[in-house]
Amino acid sequence: MSQSLDPRAWQATLEGFNVQIADDARAANAITFDSREVNATVAFAALQGETRHGNSFITTALEAGAPFVLTDQNVPRAVKVSDATAALRGWARAWRDLSGATLIGVTGSAGKTTAKEFVAAALEAGKTPGNLNTLNYLACYLLSQVTPQSRHVIEMGIDRIGEMDELTALIAPDIGVITNVGPAHLEFFGNLETIAFEKGRILTAPEQLVSSSIAWRYPGVPSYGFEEGATHRATNLELTASSAKFQFAGLRVEIASPSEKAAEAAVLALALAQRFNLPLTDAAKRLGSLEVPGGRMRLERGRYTLIDDTYNANPLSVAAALETLARQPGRRIAVLGDMRELGERAPIYHREIGAAAARAAQLLIAVGHHAGDLASGARDANLETLEFADSKAATEALLQHLRDHDTILIKGSKAVGLGAVAAVIRERL
Repeated sequence: MSQSLDPRAWQATLEGFNVQIADDARAANAITFDSREVNATVAFAALQGETRHGNSFITTALEAGAPFVLTDQNVPRAVKVSDATAALRGWARAWRDLSGATLIGVTGSAGKTTAKEFVAAALEAGKTPGNLNTLNYLACYLLSQVTPQSRHVIEMGIDRIGEMDELTALIAPDIGVITNVGPAHLEFFGNLETIAFEKGRILTAPEQLVSSSIAWRYPGVPSYGFEEGATHRATNLELTASSAKFQFAGLRVEIASPSEKAAEAAVLALALAQRFNLPLTDAAKRLGSLEVPGGRMRLERGRYTLIDDTYNANPLSVAAALETLARQPGRRIAVLGDMRELGERAPIYHREIGAAAARAAQLLIAVGHHAGDLASGARDANLETLEFADSKAATEALLQHLRDHDTILIKGSKAVGLGAVAAVIRERL
């Protein structure tokens, strides 16, 4: 049996939403709420967005050939329902149950995407792209990508209280994983205990795994990592400037990332490969050839060494990135931007990261609203520091200070725009 988005076949599932199916509506292979992705095989769900309603894009979707449009409007090829968002999610959950697929949910304050990539590689599983993890996106993913008896790794990020319960109600993960707990989205959660509790809601899954670094927060839950007492323990971790090596279940494993957090993600991946009785040697080879996604602790070498970790930032992930920078040869430069959504303690966290930069780098370029806080912590630790309000000015200063063989770490919350700085350096590698 393969999934077909034939609204007539699923009419009973949608009946609670007062469904009316137009005569010209056709079956689709996939569904999206982005009208730019619609074509003759991809249907359109007209949902309420942050600023505009999807109903505004129905004409565009129909002109692109949408087989049907899930909406509350009377339009050609309509699958008309009283609530398009609720109908989409209800349809997705019904398919999730019927598919028999195995879904592995991954959450954490940092490193979710890296963990997802490693697990998917080891298991040769499907995965959600990027960090797309909203309820509506995941509903479309379930309906469009999940096939019968398949295996998928689902990134499940949250930034508000109650969101994990909503995600688990939709995804119903068979295995729930927490990579770490740290000060991320504190503006919304308030404190670390609330973050740990909300992320811990993923552990309602039938099987659970947590990083051994946070096992104390979740007593009795099986753990993975390098710490003594981990249920799935790796040993003999060796971090170099370009790789990480360790032992797991008698196997010597090497990955092309010098990050301890990436190594821990690889341990998670191998533990899950064991769980599914996959040959560990083959799984380890797939991990060894895996390239981490752009913007996530990605090393690129040439005239300089660029560590592009620009996708996002919080104190946990920045501290880990600085530890990786500290192991690099030559002169080390840290270009650090604001860490957003940290609430009233944001100045303190930025000063602490500035001090950490002094232990890893010979020059700090601080960017954004909290550049002064970063610089204050760094200068107190006697690190040469430059401050800039925006990424353009920071780029110009960086280019003036660069020397051959320098290593440059670039990291900050996405909104700061440090990806543009990394792009300029990449062009000059």
